[in-house]
Amino acid sequence: MAPRRYCRIAAVVFFLFAAYPLVVKLAEHRLAHDWAHVVLHLLSMLAAAYAGWLAATELPARLFTWAVGVGYTLLGTIGWFIDGLLLTTPVAIPLAPVDNVFHLALGLAALAVLARDRHVRTAVGTSGRPGRR
Repeated sequence: MAPRRYCRIAAVVFFLFAAYPLVVKLAEHRLAHDWAHVVLHLLSMLAAAYAGWLAATELPARLFTWAVGVGYTLLGTIGWFIDGLLLTTPVAIPLAPVDNVFHLALGLAALAVLARDRHVRTAVGTSGRPGRR
């Protein structure tokens, strides 16, 4: 259940972190420099919303939480050492300190959720699958 809850919260966070820059950058005519980053966050929001609310099983929530945990923690870490990804292309993804903090916060939270969920499932003596001991 914890990965689903994480996905629900992450969906809202992704929405807010994509909507605010979208509005501000549109108003300032700067979206051309960061549109791919906004689109990636919106796609992540859709995946999180599906995994958190619509998926029939918890597997998509677990997979999404693992992907964010590993991917965003890595991205948030390397972001401190590089200015961004694909910067010389039309799909440039600049990484400012606020992006690095955002990526690390989501990634580390996902890893914490997974660790806690594993600990709880181990303490109960199940493999996480109904009917198995």
